[in-house]
Amino acid sequence: MLKGKFVVLSLVAAALLCWQVAGVSTVNSGVVDPCNSTASSAGGVHFICPLGDGDPLGAAAITVTIHDNTNAPVVGIPAADFWLIGCNDLLVLCGGSGSIDATGATDANGMTTISGDIAGGGCDTGVRVVCQGIILGNGACAPICLSISVRSPDQRGTGGPTPDNQVTLSDLSFFATNSYQSPPKAYFACHDFVGGPYGTISLADFAKFGAHYNHAC
Repeated sequence: MLKGKFVVLSLVAAALLCWQVAGVSTVNSGVVDPCNSTASSAGGVHFICPLGDGDPLGAAAITVTIHDNTNAPVVGIPAADFWLIGCNDLLVLCGGSGSIDATGATDANGMTTISGDIAGGGCDTGVRVVCQGIILGNGACAPICLSISVRSPDQRGTGGPTPDNQVTLSDLSFFATNSYQSPPKAYFACHDFVGGPYGTISLADFAKFGAHYNHAC
């Protein structure tokens, strides 16, 4: 009888070991799983400023849902544990999670939203959501790039010097030399701050730049 029990216990232990080796667990970990977590947004063009007084995300607000390895919602992740990075690493935030507006901790469904302003510089064609150091997917393991084009007057030359989170004479010189006005100059989307529609860089964009001149984190 004891021998039979030992065999059964050995088989159970072996099965558990196989699961462990395979990296599979049936226990809720409460740890962010990028493959089961999602971030979504309607996208669009978003003007940001180092001072945090750019345009609110509005209709481009980001909905985030955090699940663990068993696809169970992870509740109570603080707002401070969320931040953004540029899909091309050209977004420079003013201090991490404090530069964005996550509306609160994740709720009973593991959900929260990111809305409001983004404090930072640079120009990027999209953003990724990071939670507790993990870049989120979209119900799949590949990181999702949200089509929110972020544009700031603090660029100092995208492809040139790194934005320093202050709008200075260097930024103004770069704007005037490379973009203003377009046409006749070649179109440079990073300096197209005002839509209606987007596609030209005019006095309205210059005025938008001027309203944020000397702004810094």
